[in-house]
Amino acid sequence: MANIQNNDYTDDNIRTLEGVEHIRRRPGMYIGRLGNGSNPGDGIYVLLKGCVDNCIDEFSAGFGRQVIIDIDGRQVSIRDFGRGIPLNSVVKATSQLNTGGKFDDKAFKKSVGLNGVGTKAVNALSEKFYVESFRDGESSWARYERGELVGSDRKEKVSEKNGTLVVFTPDSTMFGNFEFNMDYVETMVKNYSYLKKGLTLVLNGVSYKSENGLLDLIKDTISETPLYEPIHLVGEDVEVVLTHGNSYGENIASFVNGQNTRDGGTHLAAFREAIAKTLKDFYKKNYAPEDCRQGIIGAISIQIQEPNFEGQTKTKLGSTYMWEKEKTDGNGKKILNPDGSIEIDRGPTIRSYVNDFIAKNLDNYLRINKDIVPIIENKIKESQAEREEIAGIQKKTRERNKKANVYNRKLRD
Repeated sequence: MANIQNNDYTDDNIRTLEGVEHIRRRPGMYIGRLGNGSNPGDGIYVLLKGCVDNCIDEFSAGFGRQVIIDIDGRQVSIRDFGRGIPLNSVVKATSQLNTGGKFDDKAFKKSVGLNGVGTKAVNALSEKFYVESFRDGESSWARYERGELVGSDRKEKVSEKNGTLVVFTPDSTMFGNFEFNMDYVETMVKNYSYLKKGLTLVLNGVSYKSENGLLDLIKDTISETPLYEPIHLVGEDVEVVLTHGNSYGENIASFVNGQNTRDGGTHLAAFREAIAKTLKDFYKKNYAPEDCRQGIIGAISIQIQEPNFEGQTKTKLGSTYMWEKEKTDGNGKKILNPDGSIEIDRGPTIRSYVNDFIAKNLDNYLRINKDIVPIIENKIKESQAEREEIAGIQKKTRERNKKANVYNRKLRD
């Protein structure tokens, strides 16, 4: 039996961490991993993305058509030309957790950053962090060192265009001897340009702009000659591209509100399901879903309100609906259910929205572009034959091993 002698757990052990101190103590909760920059999932890229996401949200809201990113050694500078942080809230917006302008859908309807954390994490995990907001000829700035405010002020007359400037250097005591891999950064910037047609991103003087969205993404990154020209379908809040190649497996990229969801989520699952179902219905044959998707190359991007990501790093979408919000009456008062809970107004599920869009538009595309119809079906049949052949070989192998085990029970498959 354990000898419980320690009575050191007292009220003095209960602490409240102020400002961004909790981020510095538990960085993994906010940026996933630290790392030194050798992996695209390392924290320094999450910090960079956290700042750029705010610029993208401004563009999505209709403000600013250019984002300038400069990386000089370990120092990062990001300038957008959106509305700029409200001048009296610059310090709060960059240093107080759970403080931000994205907790309702009035200023930002379909943004990536929703939890008031991104910029604070950058501030907390940087040796030096500077932010300046420009609005209508005035500006407000704040300077920090490792999350501690060291100075702030207002400027009454500035000639800068509206927008926000952020300059930061990740903290070497956190990230060690880190280095930005510019190939990773360039890929990130290109993805932003593919997802936000009309936006120009300038990385160290080089401009990136996409005219054809996800179609450019597929054409620029595909490593084999596709069996047919990629199919590009665009609708309200959804964009998809798909084609087939001869490679094994599936290669589908997914995005939500401009966020690259590397681990997929509900939108990717819906896309995969919709492709198989639509092709089966079109050909009126009960093809296996895996045969319909074998060798597929594609991408899906959706725009939803208040996305629910699994983790602060936002690599997997967990949302079920295209939008969810609390119901209010004409006076803005929340409407309650009989049990006292707030009534929720929900839109269509992501699954039904994506399925309906693919079912209608892919079917129409195939009926118009009849030349690719036999190409796709031939690919499905080849995948089916290959799968059945492999299954037959595996079955024979199991039967042989079973017979061998009858004679020598020490053998294992």
